Amino acid sequence: MGAEVKAGKNAAVAVTGGAVPPARVGMRGAVSSDNSLATRRRFLAGLFAGAGSAVLAACGGGSTGSSVTGTGTSTANASMSQRAAATATLSESASGTTVPSASYIVDGNLVKWTLSSGAVLRAGANTGCPVTATLILYYNHTIYAANSAGAFYINQNNVWSATQDPRESSQGTIVPPAASLIDGNGVAWTLNAGTVYRKGVNTYCPVLASWILYWNHTVYAEDASGLWYVNQAGSWLSTYDPRESASGTTVPPSSAITDGVSIPWTLSNGAVLRNGVNTGCPVAASLVLYWNHTIYACDASGHWYINQANVWSASSDPRNATSSTVANAAASSALFYGMNGHMAWTSGIYKTMTAAQQVAILQDLGVTNYRADVADSGMAQTVANALNGAFKGSGISILPCINPMNWDQTSSESTSYAYGYQLAQSIAQVLKGLVSVIECGNELDANGVESTGAGNSPADYNPAYWPAFRGVIRGMIDGVKSVDPTIKCGVNVGIPLDYTALQMLWNGQTPNGTATPTSGATPLQWDVTMYHWYETSGDIVRAGSQGLTNVLQILATSFGKPIWITEWGYYTGDTAANQAAYVSNTLKEYYSLRNTYNLQAVFMYELIDMGGGDDFGVLLADGVTHKSSYAAYKNFTAANAV
Repeated sequence: MGAEVKAGKNAAVAVTGGAVPPARVGMRGAVSSDNSLATRRRFLAGLFAGAGSAVLAACGGGSTGSSVTGTGTSTANASMSQRAAATATLSESASGTTVPSASYIVDGNLVKWTLSSGAVLRAGANTGCPVTATLILYYNHTIYAANSAGAFYINQNNVWSATQDPRESSQGTIVPPAASLIDGNGVAWTLNAGTVYRKGVNTYCPVLASWILYWNHTVYAEDASGLWYVNQAGSWLSTYDPRESASGTTVPPSSAITDGVSIPWTLSNGAVLRNGVNTGCPVAASLVLYWNHTIYACDASGHWYINQANVWSASSDPRNATSSTVANAAASSALFYGMNGHMAWTSGIYKTMTAAQQVAILQDLGVTNYRADVADSGMAQTVANALNGAFKGSGISILPCINPMNWDQTSSESTSYAYGYQLAQSIAQVLKGLVSVIECGNELDANGVESTGAGNSPADYNPAYWPAFRGVIRGMIDGVKSVDPTIKCGVNVGIPLDYTALQMLWNGQTPNGTATPTSGATPLQWDVTMYHWYETSGDIVRAGSQGLTNVLQILATSFGKPIWITEWGYYTGDTAANQAAYVSNTLKEYYSLRNTYNLQAVFMYELIDMGGGDDFGVLLADGVTHKSSYAAYKNFTAANAV
């Protein structure tokens, strides 16, 4: 949101492996060698054979037995000649021949197979194929049939049975080392310099693919950092390695667990092994568990550990979600569907759009929680007027996000604290009694506080900027609480793996240029853990270069507070269809995880395109025209109540 938002998104791209290329989102067979001239010759041969028999019958004379016998022999010989003449011009169809486009198939016995109104005919007789066929295929001297839904049947000894397209690549085919894979429609997929091609045409996979995989009749692609995408109905969607073990798999009784990057985990004499290498689990494990794309281990005494980014730390059994967590999530269900807007801006579309117009759009979308940035008491008053006006009784709450526009990150901690305190106090005084949660700051980590690396190590943070960073956030929280201690305060970061910044704030630590921060600072506590996550960052529960970091699990374990994703959004360089698909799939994922991690609210960024590269909206910049993502959001909320 604002300048910080843009910085956070740029950082997200860098963390996940560089610029993301723009994403976008028959049956085939040999043509029969049917020859009309040959067909004409067969017709004439039959005509003359028949005429010859008729002449003999008319001119043979007599009715004696010998004469009859002689005539019969001549007729039989003529019939044999006719059959010989007819079959002499036929030859077995080439493997891969289909009807259509060929008019018939000739099998190895030189018998014709045709298709008529969905029936498969052998020598003109219905073979009783159990489906209404739209295709006959001849492959490796065998007849197959398929219906319009792609269900294949095989004919063996004149009996039909279910099968799959014999041209299709086997389960688990990978390119490379294979040169290509063939999908269920007989279409070849290839890989060249990171680009995935279907039938020689670029499919615009959103990552630079290292290989493609065929699994359960579906094409997948993965890049070098472990990000997986699946091709569905011509669109690429973020996903997991389909070979991954199911959530809840344990060793024992299973012999191994396959993680999200296809690495096996095993258990040997209490040691937890990753790809055969001891991971250094601090207890003698008796059980290894795979849960929500994350590895856990437990010893015989019930002590649990979690493996994140190849580091073990104490945990608890993730399958036992506490009743309080579930209750908290249920109590906050009305907040779940969030959207970002800039209702307090004094320029652009929001200057001319009324609060009532925004309410109407939000209600149509199914939004129940609206995030608005405020940088001073005047902007806060705009929000207050809306809450006392059009939003009152609408069923839509507003989350104000304090944006300290004049914060100097080179100042001292005390100076930043005073600035944050005064700013937040002035805003909270206007909004007291109207809001229950205020977000303190917006992506303040993204402007040099996190100065190197991915953000998941204390060494990635700038010690010179850290005091001011901590001071302004402490000041905002204390300023809000000085006005109304019942208002809950949230804190966010914008760079994908900057949860380490939150951990250092929470634990009273200061970065010193090494992986071991200095302790002794004033711990900073908040009521709601907030986070930002965009499509360019991959999957929030399978993040990082190896896909082994479950960010939601880290946030839940580190702070034990409700989690709000206050910004999430698609890749703006993607096609409209892929953007809509990302919205649907991301809402589906967050919806399914809301009780597991006490994920109380998820705010899509944003309602309206703002221009200048800030075009993440579900509406175009006119505030009226729907983008494809609008329908995707609306359809999901309508079908999935909270």
